[in-house]
Formats: sequence, C-alpha cells, structure tokens
Amino acid sequence: MQKPPPFSNFLHPGYWPTWLGLALLSLAAWMPYRLQLQLGSILGYLTWLFGRERRYITEINIARCFPELDSQARAQLVKDTFRENGIGLIETASCWLKPVDWYLKHVNFIGLEQLNAARAEGRGVLLLGAHYSTLDLGGFFLNAVHPVAATYRPHNNPLFDAFMLRGRLSNCTAIFDRFDIRGAYKHLKQGHTLWYAPDQDYGPKHAVYAPFFGQQAATINAASRFANINHSAVFLIRQHRITGSTRYEIELSPFPPAFPTGSDLDDAVIINRTIEQAVRRHPAQYLWMHKRFKTQPGGKPESPYIHIKTPNHRLTTTQFQQMLEGATRLTEKDGVTDYLLADGLYLKKFPGQIGKRFYQRHQAKNLDYLSKAMRAKSIPCITVDNFFRIPASRQSAMTYFMPAGESLAVRNAAELPLEALAQFLAMLTHSGFTCLELEPQQLLIKDETFAIADPTGFREHTGPVTLAMANDSVTRFCGKLDLDHQDIKRFLSGYKTAALQLAHS
Repeated sequence: MQKPPPFSNFLHPGYWPTWLGLALLSLAAWMPYRLQLQLGSILGYLTWLFGRERRYITEINIARCFPELDSQARAQLVKDTFRENGIGLIETASCWLKPVDWYLKHVNFIGLEQLNAARAEGRGVLLLGAHYSTLDLGGFFLNAVHPVAATYRPHNNPLFDAFMLRGRLSNCTAIFDRFDIRGAYKHLKQGHTLWYAPDQDYGPKHAVYAPFFGQQAATINAASRFANINHSAVFLIRQHRITGSTRYEIELSPFPPAFPTGSDLDDAVIINRTIEQAVRRHPAQYLWMHKRFKTQPGGKPESPYIHIKTPNHRLTTTQFQQMLEGATRLTEKDGVTDYLLADGLYLKKFPGQIGKRFYQRHQAKNLDYLSKAMRAKSIPCITVDNFFRIPASRQSAMTYFMPAGESLAVRNAAELPLEALAQFLAMLTHSGFTCLELEPQQLLIKDETFAIADPTGFREHTGPVTLAMANDSVTRFCGKLDLDHQDIKRFLSGYKTAALQLAHS
C-alpha cells in the first residue's frame, strides 16, 4: 500500500506553479455544482484549443474507432470528449477534497446487491473498469457503500502525485502502484475487493494483441491472473454522468462465468469487448486522449500516432559510448555517421545540438519532419524513434527504424521492376515531394515495393508536383540507374503515364 510523502517535501520554488494549480483546483472543488460544470467545460475547451498533441491523439483514436461517423460528427465527439474530461478534472478534485454525503444523493447504483453477495462468499472480488472522465468519482461513490482498493499509475510530477495519492487514499481502503502486483494479489487473496483498469497501453511486455473497437490493442494480461486468485468473482464496473442532469450512474455486472478462460488472448478479447460496450453508452466520457494503440506488433513504425513529438534525451559522453557498444559503423558523409546498433535499430550521429523545446533548423529535425510527412501520406519511410543530445561533445544523434528491403544501389538495373518504380516516384511527386538529386541508395526495394531509406534532400510542397517541376530530377535519377536507352525511355514514359493518372484520379 502506498503512503504519500508530506507536503513539506515540496517547498522548493520549482513546485510553486504546481502549488498554484492545486490551489485553483481546490477552489473549484468547493464551487456550486452548476458552476463546476461550466468551469470544467471551459477548461476542456481550452485544453482542446491549446493541447495540440492531445487533440491529435484524440482525433486519431476517434477516427479509427468510429469509422461510421462522418467528419463533422467525429469533430464534435472530439470536442465533447475534451469538455467531459475537463468536467471530470473538477469532479476528481471535488471527490478528493469534499465529503461524500453531498454526492451520494445524486448517484444511482445498479447491481450493488450482486456485488455484496459475491463479497460475502469471501473469495475476493475483482472489478474491471476503464478510464472514464468520472474515474475517481466512481471509486469515491462505491467506497462509501462497499470497501474497495484500487491500482494506480504514479504521476510524473511528485507534488501532484502526493496530492492525488492523498485524495485516493481518502476514498479507498488501499491504493497499489501498478507495479505492486504482489500487494494487489495479497489484497484479493484476503477476500477483499480490488478495482483494476486494463484498458491502457503499457507496452508489449505481459500483453497480448486483442481487438478494441476493431483495432489491434496491446492488452495487459494481469486481469486474468488477478481473477485466478481464490477464483475471485469478476464484475465490470461502469460509471457515467448522465448528460444534462446532476445525476450519476454506477453499474456492476458480472463477467461471463467462463472468465478467465485459461487463454490470455481469449480473456483479452472478452475484456476489450465488454469495456467497448460500456464505452459506447457515453463515448465522450472516455479517455480518448490516451495513446491506446501505440504498441503494435511491428513496433513504432505501425503506430497510428505519426505526428506526436519525438522524445529528446540528454546523454553524457559515457552514456552515448555505451549506446554504441556492439554497433556496426556503416557510412559517413558530410559529418553524419550511420550505425547499426546491437538491438537492430539504426543510429545517425550529427554535429551540433538538437533543440529540445523550440524548433531549430537542425538536419535531424528536418529529417524527422519529412519522415512523418511521408508516412502520413502512406509513403513507406524510416521512422525516427528518439533524439539524443550529447552537450559535452556538441553532437546529437537519433535512432530510427529502417523499412524492410535492400538498397536500390546494389540491385542489377536489368532486374529492376521499372513500372513499379515509376509508379512509386509518381506517387511521391503527386503527394508533394521532390528531391533535386535523388540517389539510388535513398530508396529500398523489396519484391516490387519501394520505401525511402533517407529523406535527406527531399522537399515538401503544399500540393501535387507538376510534371514540369519533377521532370528534370526524375530524368537525372534515371541516368544514375545504369539503364540502357530503351529502358530509360520506357521508364520515363511509365512515370508520365502514372503521374497523369494520379493527377486525374
């Protein structure tokens, strides 16, 4: 069980902005309820307006999970989601700071008698929930009528984490760090009730891929292990604010008797399907800002969140040298060195520093930008994983994933699928990308498909590139492929045909 540190540990001026935020939250928690709803709506709107990356993640999630909605309906659901989560933040502060009596008269419990009956059997009860905007409020309500413990993920801000932990401990019998599996097991084994949310992406470890709203989602298998303890009874817990009223609803419904099935995959399918059905009741009250589909079988290149900010880390010279242990040095050109790391990732080392907070015209950032722009238009390209700054040596680096295939430079010209290559270059120019001096080693080939191994030197245009704009660069590239006259003529003819077809499609 977690124990929050004293607030006296956080008197350093670095925590003063957090103290101000907590003071404002505390003030909002004691406002009249109608005013809280209005304030939460405003907060949600401001987050939607200025939280560019969170808005982008939400848009991606809703577009993938609700393909039946038109663009206008999806945009409205995105706004509603931010509004509901803004209100949820005020509700959360209220339940951490206010007594439960006022709220209890506004909540309707469904299935509470089944939960109490299962608890009376003494085998422990596992409540599987999801990250709704009313997440903490639901635990607040439930603990008032049925003792419950919960798992949680510590916040990155230590002061806010201490504040959050205090609030949650006042509403639960116990709180367990998500890594404290043993403590949670022990709690269930003693016949108590544990609330657990398996609907977030914690990476591939201890997870299986199961559909969630029709999308492959890494689903942690801890819920099945929890349920096996004492053969604990398993319930779905759904909590929502009833739109347009001051009332709340908490529903507890038993999971299918066959759960857990003995198969992690089958259990994950059941969990995701059950949570999905609950989320569809009030979709705007779900935490769509979370990168639910970040982890994919093919790693970061398959993540749908292409335009999220690339992490930028600071390394000492020693740490960077450790990173290069076992690496194979590949090429060096214009001060940029390429390596193949021992873990299979590629690394480029650059002179100069990559800025952390503000945009800086560093070639690594430009390369990252072009890579994202290409991938967003379905052009296979490298995927940048992380940036690294090494201040002591005034150098920078980036790790990246390379698409499958071999360099076009090592292929025999007679073996090249010229028609497929012409169509690929036409797609590039139609998507708005040109490269004045495109080199064969910048392209990869696998079977008859192509990818960009190095977007350096490419330029993105605001619209499709005309034949006249691209003709010279394509002709020069053709000359670098060691083709005979007839093949060059056939290739250029195929490129023009493909470009015209795309322009008129």
